[in-house]
Amino acid sequence: MSATEESVPGLPEPSTSTEELRDRLTQPHPPHRRKLGELLRESGALRDTGLHRALASQTELPGVRFGKQLLMRHEVDEDQLYRAISDQIGVPYVRLGEFRPEPAALAALPPNIVREQRVLPLMYHSERLVVATDDPADGEKLAVIRFRSQAPLEVVLATPRDLETAIATQYPAIGQVAMEAEYDAGDEVPAISTTEPPAGTSIEALAREKPIVRLVHTLLSDAILRRASDIHIRPHEKFGDAHYRIDGAMVRVGELHRALLPGMVARIKVLAEMNLAEHRLPQDGSIHFRTANGQVDMRVSIMPTVYGENVVIRLLDPRVGLRRLDDIGFSDADSRKFRRLIDRNQGLVLVTGPTGCGKSTTLYAALQTLNTGEYHILTVEDPVEYRIDGVVQIQVNNAIHLDFARVLRNILRHDPDIILVGEVRDAETAKIAVESALTGHLVLSSLHTNSAAQTVTRLVEIGIPPYLVNATLAGVLAQRLVRRNCRHCRVEEEVNAEIREVLGVGPQEKFWRGAGCSECSGTGTAGRVAVYELLEMTAALRKLILAGVSYQDIENQAVTDGMRRLTEQALTLARAGDISLKEVFHARLE
Repeated sequence: MSATEESVPGLPEPSTSTEELRDRLTQPHPPHRRKLGELLRESGALRDTGLHRALASQTELPGVRFGKQLLMRHEVDEDQLYRAISDQIGVPYVRLGEFRPEPAALAALPPNIVREQRVLPLMYHSERLVVATDDPADGEKLAVIRFRSQAPLEVVLATPRDLETAIATQYPAIGQVAMEAEYDAGDEVPAISTTEPPAGTSIEALAREKPIVRLVHTLLSDAILRRASDIHIRPHEKFGDAHYRIDGAMVRVGELHRALLPGMVARIKVLAEMNLAEHRLPQDGSIHFRTANGQVDMRVSIMPTVYGENVVIRLLDPRVGLRRLDDIGFSDADSRKFRRLIDRNQGLVLVTGPTGCGKSTTLYAALQTLNTGEYHILTVEDPVEYRIDGVVQIQVNNAIHLDFARVLRNILRHDPDIILVGEVRDAETAKIAVESALTGHLVLSSLHTNSAAQTVTRLVEIGIPPYLVNATLAGVLAQRLVRRNCRHCRVEEEVNAEIREVLGVGPQEKFWRGAGCSECSGTGTAGRVAVYELLEMTAALRKLILAGVSYQDIENQAVTDGMRRLTEQALTLARAGDISLKEVFHARLE
C-alpha cells in the first residue's frame, strides 16, 4: 500500500468499484459543517504547525482555495485532502485508478466533452448518470454534462490527478480512428501529399486549417493528461507517427496520415513563434500551453530529415516535474544526510549523472526546501525549466554571449545566499562556482559524470586544484531514474543467467516486472524513482584527494564512511518488487 493509500482515521474510505460506490450512494452521507483544516487536523493528516502556516499564508493567495493552498505548500497529499472534502460536503469519494467504469456510462458523453469539462462518467445508478469530478460545486460544468448526456446526474468526487489519468486511459485521443473522429462531419482533411503545401495554399493558411488546429491541440492535451515528458512527431516515407516518452520509455500512440504532417508542423511552428518558411535548418522555440490546471511550458525542436521535418516537444509540467525531496526516493538516513548538505551556509553540492537522469528534478526539490523566505536565492539556467516564486532565475543566452561564466562573474554583486548553476560545463564555470562556494555561498549544480567518486576526480581533471576541491566540496549525489513496476499487473520476471551473474544474485531469488494492463496503458510501469549513491565529504576523503589517488580509492573510502553504492540500492528496490532486475542491470554502475 502506497503512502497515499494508507488508511487515515476519521476520514471516509474511497470507493474502488461499482459495487462499493453503489452502496455509498444508497446510504445517506450528511455533510460535516466544519472547516476543512479542522477535519484534516483531527484525522491526523495535517499537523498543527502545517495548519498554522497555511492559515498565515492565506493573505498571500487571496483567490486560491484553502485546500489548494495546502497542496501547494505540500502540507497534505491529494488523497488526504479529497477524503476530507468528501467528508465535509457529503459527496462520495472515488479512487479512479482501481475503478472500472461501465461501458454504457462511458458512451453517454462524447470524448471531446469529457476532456473539455474534465469529468468522467462511471455508471448508472437509479436511472442517474454518475460522474466523477474534482469540483462538485461547478454548476456550469454540470449543466453542460446534463444537457449533453440528456440524463439526471449523480456527482462523486475524485482527485485532479486521478481524473486526468482515467480520462486519458478511457478516451485515448490519438490513433487513426480517434483522429478521424475528431473531425466534424463537414470538415475535409487537407489534401497534401508532399512536405510542401499544395499550389495556391500558403503555409499560414495550412497552419490554421480547423482539423489541423484541433488535431495538434488534442495531441498536446493528451500528452499532458498522460504525463508524458516528450512528444515525438516523426516523418517516414509513406506515413508519419506520434510517440510519447512516458516514464523514460517511448510509447507509440498513433500513425499519422502523411498528408497531415506539413500542416501539423506548420501549426506547431505558429504556436512556437518559429519561421514558417524555413524547412532546411533546425529551429528551436517554446509554447506556453494553458490547461484547466495551469500553464505547461513546452520546448520545441524541429530538425529537417530526408522525409520531412522531425518534431520533438519537451513538456515542462510543474505538477509532474516539481517534486519535494520526500518524493525523490531517498531512504530516511540519506534524506537526513542530503538535507544536512543543503542546510549549510557555504559549500558546493553536486548532482551528477547522464542526461535525463533527474538531476534538475532533484535540484529543484532542494530549492523548494530552501525557499522559505530567509535566503536570497539566484539561479543560472539553460533554459529555466520551471518558474519558482521567490527565486530569482536567470536564463543564459549564448546568442548574445550571456553564458554561465559571464552571469556568474556578476552574480555575487546581487548579494545571494544560495546559487544554483544549471550545469558545470567547462573549467571557467567550475572555477567561478568553486570560488563562490569558497566566499560564503551555498552553490548547487549538476555535472555529467557516472559515479559520485568520479565527480571528485573530474573536478581536478578540469582544472580545480585539489586544495580548492577539499575546501569547497560538501557532497555529491550520483543518480539514475528507473521505472517502477505497475502494482496492478506485476508478474514474476524471467531473468537470464548472465544478468544474475553480473549483478551477483542467486538463481533462486525471485524478481518482478509489470506485464502491462489498462492501468499503466500497457507499459507495465507506473512512474519512475531515483536510484543513487550519496557521497558526503569526510576528513578521510579529503586526505585522499590531496594525495591525488584514483576514483576507485575514493569510492572505497566513501563506502567505508557509509556510502551505499547505487547498484546495491537499486537491488534493494528490485528485491522488494518495486522495480525489475532488468532496470537494475541498465542503471548499474560498474
